[in-house]
Amino acid sequence: MIKKILKSRLFIPLLLLAAVGGFFGVNAYNYYRFPAITGIEPSVAYPGELISIYGSFFGNSRNGAEVRIAGGRPLSHSYQNWSDNLIIVQVPSDVGSGMVTVETRRGLSNGVLFTNREHIPIILSGPQKPGYPYLEAAEPESGSVGAMVTISGLNFSHERGNAAVFFTAAGVSDDNLIGDDALSGMIECSEIDYDYESWDEQQIQVFIPDGASSGNIRIQTDRGISNALYFEVTGSAGTKTFFDKMGFQVEYGIDISGVDGDVSNGLDLWVPAVRFGLEQRNVETVTEPVPLWNDYMGIMRYHLDNLNRDQTYSVSIKSWLERYNVETRIVIPKVKSWYNEDRRLYKVYTAPEEQIPSDDQVIIDNAAAAVRRESNPYLKASAIYKYLLKKMKYMNRVSSSSVVKSLEAGEGDSYTYSILFTALCRASGIPARPATGVLVYNNKQATNHYWAEFYIDAFGWIPVDPALGDGARFGNFPIDEDLDPVEYYFGNLDNHHINLTRGIVPVKQIAPDGRISGRKGNYSLQTIYEESIGIKSYSSYWRAVRIVDWW
Repeated sequence: MIKKILKSRLFIPLLLLAAVGGFFGVNAYNYYRFPAITGIEPSVAYPGELISIYGSFFGNSRNGAEVRIAGGRPLSHSYQNWSDNLIIVQVPSDVGSGMVTVETRRGLSNGVLFTNREHIPIILSGPQKPGYPYLEAAEPESGSVGAMVTISGLNFSHERGNAAVFFTAAGVSDDNLIGDDALSGMIECSEIDYDYESWDEQQIQVFIPDGASSGNIRIQTDRGISNALYFEVTGSAGTKTFFDKMGFQVEYGIDISGVDGDVSNGLDLWVPAVRFGLEQRNVETVTEPVPLWNDYMGIMRYHLDNLNRDQTYSVSIKSWLERYNVETRIVIPKVKSWYNEDRRLYKVYTAPEEQIPSDDQVIIDNAAAAVRRESNPYLKASAIYKYLLKKMKYMNRVSSSSVVKSLEAGEGDSYTYSILFTALCRASGIPARPATGVLVYNNKQATNHYWAEFYIDAFGWIPVDPALGDGARFGNFPIDEDLDPVEYYFGNLDNHHINLTRGIVPVKQIAPDGRISGRKGNYSLQTIYEESIGIKSYSSYWRAVRIVDWW
């Protein structure tokens, strides 16, 4: 058989054809070996760093071939090594993240993903900028309103000063409570609620403020605003909702005249500002002159120097605000029957004060008669409210300056109602305080008005207006005919209340020899309104709050 093939006339042509085919086959195999990448190291790098590309068929020299990184071409001097299975090249400065490929005269390789490290969000393990506050942890990681939280971190400063802790506010996701974007929808721990327990450079202890909900915690110092730390607010005893927004522009002030005193004299005026809170938002205030202190527990301090008899001095305040209806819904079984009696909020707002005689025996006896054997604080407050309305009759003016005598006489104005409710609650071990401001009615008319609020752990403050609940009316004040005022004004408040102070603000005397004065029937409650030095006599006129506009 083999001999026949060898003697065949076709042998030589077939042999030549096979040789030519083999030659071209070997060359085609060698020529069409496409470059292939098996991996790159590192796969995440900064521009300017070297990366190694591993694979095969890259060629033993570059010879016109090139690497592309996320579409970018490295410069010729960027190549540090080129061999058949390894390329070392510098990442160009202007590339992003994308595929790395190798292209030779034989063809284009597969692609392998490269990431520019500059494009990766960095989780900070320290302050964003030198000196900025930084939050590391909160202990515990969850808690109810009124519980203490220990916040640890860096750059809090040794003393609080004007620094503040903010929690996410409840039910305000579409409302910018604070002007700064980083603090949008957040509410500050409150000085008047004594939320700040301790403060130093690396640790802060605060009580979860009224109105807080699950979300971020942030700290603001004079250096800036911290990173956000998530915190879960749990165990609420109910809900508080805000709706039916109304806008107001208000104006009030003080005029000083007829000053008789030394050439060198001084006068301090302590003036309330429209309060900011969940029910009173987007408050903007313009004052003339600028106060010496802008905010002392909600009070502004103005200082006037070297006053003379022939001149009138004025302080003017204009404020714009948005006011909401407030409604609370309490789950009574979730209300704690006890309080943290070591907390300063409890101590301050259950203690007697000059204007709140909760230690008077008449008050103590009436509180006991109202609450009887009830132990639930919410039900005790409700019993006090109904007891007061049953015992009292609303009068626009009262003859007695003593709230105890008014209780015995069975009549009182809104001031009397608010102070008596507060005193009866305090005598029963429930934190409570009066609230002051104005009530808006008719066509932009306003009258000084007083109401109250009491505190429930795991919930916060609950508003009460005993005077309106007992039938007090002012012109065409908007009362929903479908609502029972007695029921509505325990736990709820309409959007026609404009709040200026909460509690009796404990203003301290500045100068030992200063002459201080108080005022009755004003739109705020505070221990000192005016303090003069080197002045024998003067006249002061506190202008009533005027509603400039509403919408």
